[in-house]
Amino acid sequence: MLPALSSFLLLDPHGDARVPVGYAVVATELEWLRETTSIGLSAPPIVVRGLELTRWVRKWWEARGGECQELVSPGYTLQRLVATLPTATAQAIAEELHTHWGADTWPAPLTLPAVLTALYPAAQALWKSDSNNEPAAVAAIAGQWLAWLHHTDQVEWPSQHVALLTAWLAEWEKAAPQAALLMPLDPAMALTTYQAWVGLAPAPLARPLRQAFAWAGPCPAPVPAPWSAAARQYWETDLPRYVDARPTGTEASLAVAAWWAQTNNQLLHPDLLPLVLNVAVQYVSQHRAALTADLLRTLRASMAPEDYARLVRYLPPPEPGPLPDEPEAVLRWTTDEYLPYRLWQATLDQPDEAAIATVRHHALAFGAWLLTTYPARLVGATHPYQHLYWAQPNRVLPQSPNEVVVWVIADGLSWADARFVAQKTGELSANRLSTTEAARCFGLLPTITHFTKVPVRAGIPYQNTLGRLPELASAATADVRDSQDPVQRASQLAGGQLLVWKPLQPDAAYHESAEASVVRRNALGILTTLAQTIVDVAQEIPRSLALRVLLTTDHGRMAGLGTRAVTVPEGFEAHGRVAYRLVPGPPPAPSPDIEWLDPEFFSLPGWAGVVRDERSFRKLRKDGSQAGGPDNFSHGGIWPEEVVVPWLTIQRDAVPIKITGSATGRARAGSTGTITLQLFNEADRPVRLRRLQISWTGTPPFEAEVSTTLSGQQSTSVSVPLSNWPDGLRIGTATLFITVELADGREQQFSLTNQLSTDEFQTRQVDLLGDL
Repeated sequence: MLPALSSFLLLDPHGDARVPVGYAVVATELEWLRETTSIGLSAPPIVVRGLELTRWVRKWWEARGGECQELVSPGYTLQRLVATLPTATAQAIAEELHTHWGADTWPAPLTLPAVLTALYPAAQALWKSDSNNEPAAVAAIAGQWLAWLHHTDQVEWPSQHVALLTAWLAEWEKAAPQAALLMPLDPAMALTTYQAWVGLAPAPLARPLRQAFAWAGPCPAPVPAPWSAAARQYWETDLPRYVDARPTGTEASLAVAAWWAQTNNQLLHPDLLPLVLNVAVQYVSQHRAALTADLLRTLRASMAPEDYARLVRYLPPPEPGPLPDEPEAVLRWTTDEYLPYRLWQATLDQPDEAAIATVRHHALAFGAWLLTTYPARLVGATHPYQHLYWAQPNRVLPQSPNEVVVWVIADGLSWADARFVAQKTGELSANRLSTTEAARCFGLLPTITHFTKVPVRAGIPYQNTLGRLPELASAATADVRDSQDPVQRASQLAGGQLLVWKPLQPDAAYHESAEASVVRRNALGILTTLAQTIVDVAQEIPRSLALRVLLTTDHGRMAGLGTRAVTVPEGFEAHGRVAYRLVPGPPPAPSPDIEWLDPEFFSLPGWAGVVRDERSFRKLRKDGSQAGGPDNFSHGGIWPEEVVVPWLTIQRDAVPIKITGSATGRARAGSTGTITLQLFNEADRPVRLRRLQISWTGTPPFEAEVSTTLSGQQSTSVSVPLSNWPDGLRIGTATLFITVELADGREQQFSLTNQLSTDEFQTRQVDLLGDL
């Protein structure tokens, strides 16, 4: 028997093991014989290499009683990890890994993510992720994969890495088959997939890929900045070309809406939606003829509120209808029809002569009606449409010892500005202060402070104040003037007391000499300060007391620009748009520019004349000459915005508005049907119903105007026609909202219960084979 050997013989059958220091490689039979001719009791310091050689050497050595140790093969280790790796490829990869890990510090156990992390460390998060069949997880990894390939400018994989990457991708494809489409190995195909997933496909999408995108949801990877810039540049050219190529007779707005829908159907990335929206907004801003209410309604769901508000400015409201006859109807016409159109016209960047003519036509009609109606019906305090009606002591003074009233008479506060202040008051008070009533009323004539401030405070016509001025001044001693602080006075109030605050704003702001846009901007700041002061006043009054804030004015003002161009008649004073005498005198000569107010009919001390159109009187100089020039936002005349003034009631901790109800109706799909709204107002004050909105996923909502008043604690029924009645699936999944206008002008939406249904060809399931 041969003596046993005391050490191992090292074998390297795969031919790529690391050779220990001091050892020689034996790769042939001749080398083996040379190394073992003088073999002793120990194994020689050699490594036997090669599959065939190690096989018979192992048998020979073990037959002599020796032991063999097989060295670790990096290539074979990788092959066990990825079975498809050819030996030569595995050995080449192993050589790469040695440069990362060294020969003796490979991680154990060896994993595919570890190998890929060593080869591509920048994508470590990718390789370390666990495969998952959840759409969100697959989308997240696919997005990282595509973004990484694009960021690294990978155009071709090293051939020895393909099998590794394929094996890693296969794990994701095994978990979710959609991964094969979302994570292509080919870099060129990955680039195309990335572009398609963000909505910038260079060609129409194949159905399987579109389905994969729908399954995974929006691409989570960001859109590369150069792609965004190129897309915007393309859209800026494409939209005008698309609109210009529309069929003859097709409105530009319809072409813009079609382009918007077509572009959105490309499954645009969330990063691109603001860009394409901005292109559409910019186009309609520059091409006002393309802007319509329907187009704006289509775009609104994707727009930021501030963008919508900016575009609404350019959207022409409907032209006012014919002027009614009754005072209450005229007031509603002024605020709901005339003022929206007038404010739009007045704030246009460039004058629109047709719009100016439309405004002038309606304003002159209003003035003619006013002068005919005023002496008989609008002077006094008998009806709610008269300003002095609201200024009577029995309506202004506290109604109980537990109530405090703050009466704000803001100089030159228009209807629109009053509602802005009311909205800001609610916003700044976190809605602890709510506008519960907003009355429109006809102010006093002429519409300047001299003839209106004291009468409104006293609740009597101007002529009646002349003999009582000392008495009225004494009664108003405690009123807070413009230079005084109402907040400090409010802290001293007790239940049953009235605080009157008479700021000279916003009139002073509107009379500043500056460009119209600057004046408007400054006025908004003043109005916001006014609202904040009301909030601060309310905070000083204990919550144990009921609080009622009355917000009104002494006169309105013109909404737009004007010029001092009408000569002041001799013997008259002038302010803005009115010339007047404070003493009796003979009737002045008729003038085509001036409407004269007979003092007998209008309760004035002397004759007064108001400019008929939008101009003002010239300014009298001390030397008797008269100066012209701009006179923007003036007042004194008889245009609707000068005469119709606000009386708003603001209360603390009022019951919130809440509308509940349902929508019922049934019709055949595709026909015209009727939706019946059953609505109930749970609050104690009225609201104005404005719009019904029906929304479906993937299509623009349907909107219908609903213009009626719903009183507090009352119910009503409203019918709304709906053409092209949807099928049963769509009508059943629709969401319905009713939009109401609050007293301060804000709008609020309330959801309605959907009880709509459809008569279809087959409305129930039937077993057609049941009798066979």
